[in-house]
Amino acid sequence: MRRLALSGFLLLFSGYAKPDVIYSPYTDYGIVLSFEGIGIFEKPFSKFNTINLWGGFGAVSVPSELNHPAFGGEIAIELRQYFSRDKFSGLNLGLYSGLAFMRYPAFYNGRVTRHENSVGFVPGLKLTYKSKINSWLIAEPYIGISTPWYSDNLSKLSDWISHSDPGLILTLGLRIGFGKVLKKK
Repeated sequence: MRRLALSGFLLLFSGYAKPDVIYSPYTDYGIVLSFEGIGIFEKPFSKFNTINLWGGFGAVSVPSELNHPAFGGEIAIELRQYFSRDKFSGLNLGLYSGLAFMRYPAFYNGRVTRHENSVGFVPGLKLTYKSKINSWLIAEPYIGISTPWYSDNLSKLSDWISHSDPGLILTLGLRIGFGKVLKKK
């Protein structure tokens, strides 16, 4: 019963979400879907932890507007805690912060009337399963919680602060791309 109630609650708010580093500026809270192509470099600093630099491009949308996603580019830094010693793959928990440039649709009476640009700073927490497809290609399905601060005007810090929505923002996503774990010295 609890799972059903939680699922119903999340679906109720799924039309209003802002996700991961790439975000959807026309929504407020709930669930979103994300698909990203990335490049990631990981530097181990312990047997379970890495610091990551990654960047890429992606699309993000609320489930009700899959035909009208927001698109954007992102760069981020992330601290990861892996649950398997010295493998640096499999299940991990990451704390990240990044910047994104987004192009998103603007709606009027349920129709897209134009596209607008937005710049955002996005901190968050992500539970990821890193799967190595081969020596350089990775797939990372993830669940993330984030709070994007964004503005249409990069020069006005007050716009960034006023657009921050500290609610529950849940992203279900898939990242595919090039991954390299650097050697630990």
